[in-house]
Amino acid sequence: MSYLIRDRLGTYYFRRVIPEALRPFMPAPWTGKGSWKRSLGTKQPAAAKKAGARMLRDCMADFEAAERAMRGEAPSPSNRLPLMPTADEIAHDVLVELLADDAAERSDGDARKQHQTREEREHWPALGPVLFDRRGIPEDYHHAMGEGIELLLADYRKALSRSDTSAVDVECRDYLRRKNIPIDPASEAYHEAGLAVLQAHVKAYSLMLERQKGEIVTIPAPSARRGPKLSEALEAWTKGSGAKGSRQPSPKTLLEAGHAVRRFTEWQGDIRLGDITREIARDFRDALARAPTRLAGDLRALPLRELLKRDLKGFPAVQAVTVNKSLNILAAIVSHEEAAGRLDAVAGYRNPFGRGAKLVVDGRGEEGRQPFDKADLGRLFATGVFTAGDRPVGGCKEAAFWLPLLALLSGARQAELAQLRVADLAQDAETGVWFFNIGTAGGRSIKTVSSRRKVPVHPELERIGLLRYRQSLLDAGAEPESPLWPGLQASREVQPAGAWSKWFTRHLREKAGIEARAKVFHSFRHSFKRMARDARLGEEVHDALTGHSGGGSVGRGYGSGFGLKALAEELARIEAPEAVRGLWWESENGNERSCGKVSPS
Repeated sequence: MSYLIRDRLGTYYFRRVIPEALRPFMPAPWTGKGSWKRSLGTKQPAAAKKAGARMLRDCMADFEAAERAMRGEAPSPSNRLPLMPTADEIAHDVLVELLADDAAERSDGDARKQHQTREEREHWPALGPVLFDRRGIPEDYHHAMGEGIELLLADYRKALSRSDTSAVDVECRDYLRRKNIPIDPASEAYHEAGLAVLQAHVKAYSLMLERQKGEIVTIPAPSARRGPKLSEALEAWTKGSGAKGSRQPSPKTLLEAGHAVRRFTEWQGDIRLGDITREIARDFRDALARAPTRLAGDLRALPLRELLKRDLKGFPAVQAVTVNKSLNILAAIVSHEEAAGRLDAVAGYRNPFGRGAKLVVDGRGEEGRQPFDKADLGRLFATGVFTAGDRPVGGCKEAAFWLPLLALLSGARQAELAQLRVADLAQDAETGVWFFNIGTAGGRSIKTVSSRRKVPVHPELERIGLLRYRQSLLDAGAEPESPLWPGLQASREVQPAGAWSKWFTRHLREKAGIEARAKVFHSFRHSFKRMARDARLGEEVHDALTGHSGGGSVGRGYGSGFGLKALAEELARIEAPEAVRGLWWESENGNERSCGKVSPS
């Protein structure tokens, strides 16, 4: 990385020349200086690169502030960040960091082995030994470390006796920047923070001298008075409660949660939950709303603040429901910490990502999707897949034919259908009803607890040939645990039918000519709900069929829902659309090929 230099002892520094025009306007302590320079506190190249990336962000923030000051503009409104921690919290945090760094140095040890190999050291027999093969530090290095600690302690004590915070100005600024707290060197709060950092250094170096004597000095636990950091809360939420039967986040939800937390920390920093106010949550929401979708790879990798400085014209705007989904996940992470009691010490705390932080949506339905109308279904089911026996490899052959039909006449989600096994299309021994068993058996995943259900097979699917298709798999040697769609790779936990979904979207746009962005595979689910209402099915019935939790009284949760026979009778009342009534499945000879590995036809 550029801007990294080393001193004569091998310690890495970040150094960048400040343009002359900006020097008079730079924030303290850089005003008038020729270079922005700060120690990275490490002799390891890999660690220096990682720390240098953070320093570059801080350096660019100072440059930006200087540019705004030079133009006579007010500070950026994006600095609506957490309030200054208390002096006790600052002192505690800094003490923990200093003692932890000291312990790591004593364990990992002799920095000289970073500059010389064993062979090079052997050319200097008069010099002290270097521990190349084991941890710890040799006696001469221990002695030099002790002398250094005594000198630093004397300097910090003298500064503390004079309340001279300039001795730790760089360290204070570094601490506040990592907390994403605005820095105003002229404020009383900044002076109090400096005193807290200075006190922490005096206490830390006093304890380090105790370590020099062989005394046991433990590292205090991180401060939790403002609750855990957001990254810590994410880790706890990911692990779940561990109790049997408790709901665990799905792999896809974990991926979305990681993205939401990453974006928040890019915007506000990895701050403690007690410092996240409703105002901060709304500021983050507004930033997310300005970040478009379908970004190119280089733009997608940029931190959120850097991304929003770019020219993003031409990229489609993000959906309000997508922004709200991120806020909902963050709210769930915070709620988990509240339930665990880790925010009890924060007086008057309320979840900042609650209802007041959400964007108002236009009410077009889940994820802004729209149902297919009669004309859409006519165009789709008139394509060669359904009328000419076309079985494109990209559509995973038979999956191309059956998944749209099943979604239309069952209301099931794409991922639920993609993961079905032969055994999941079964006949109830008591009633004789054929049904889809949607659940988690066999390593499958479902979206919510209410998604676990048995859905009767619509009579039209039987007529078209679904049961004949199932029998053809068994005749070919399929086992009950075999996938119902042999060519479809549904083993990916995060997106079970990702490759197939892309093929279907292309097929929908290019072959069926349905261009509306709001019409995708999920539109089948909306179509099914509409057909259920048109057939006068009760809300509870089609909630049971589609796996929606529904509303109503507590009494609805008793028992085991509707029986299969009752559901089958209700489902049969839904009239199949005209576009699918003439369809007929015929078996195809030949081996299935794996979807996603071969170019689609």
